[in-house]
Amino acid sequence: MTPRPAAPPPLALVQSLVNTRELLEDRDDLSTPAGLVAWAAAEGLPCPARPAQADLTRVRRFREALRQLLDGGEGAAGAAAVLNGELARTGTRPLLRAAPPGAEFVGDGATALDTAITRVLATVITARLDGSLSRLKICGAEDCRWAYYDRSPNAVSRWCETSVCGARHKMRAYRARRAAAHPA
Repeated sequence: MTPRPAAPPPLALVQSLVNTRELLEDRDDLSTPAGLVAWAAAEGLPCPARPAQADLTRVRRFREALRQLLDGGEGAAGAAAVLNGELARTGTRPLLRAAPPGAEFVGDGATALDTAITRVLATVITARLDGSLSRLKICGAEDCRWAYYDRSPNAVSRWCETSVCGARHKMRAYRARRAAAHPA
């Protein structure tokens, strides 16, 4: 899928991770160790040279928790629990800077994967605090669920692409109304 332009940095990192799974094409870039290594390299993140199956499972679980958090609703509480578990596991915490004023996030970084997850978590936390995370959304089409950055003035977009997912949704709704109005 080639939806809207990517989110601005650093949110593009979160978007990139969530979009490693493509439901419409039944593709998961993190289904193999090589896929995880390639994604991490493309994002400039550290990664184990030979990720184990447990690493893949962990990153996919983390990715889906991010998707649920961005989507909001009923799954957000469970997603927050997974993300809080990763915060504890990686030892991610803020450190205040004197100059320039601000904070940065660090983690204990026991493994390369911990360090990569810490970078993603730092982006999520910072964006949540400054409000920019609310513009990173999940497509409302159940068969899509792509992460996109909502650049609309009021941040009310529902689909990654109105001309694709939005059009399909509207056509289904139209057909359902027609079927209800004209039973066979």
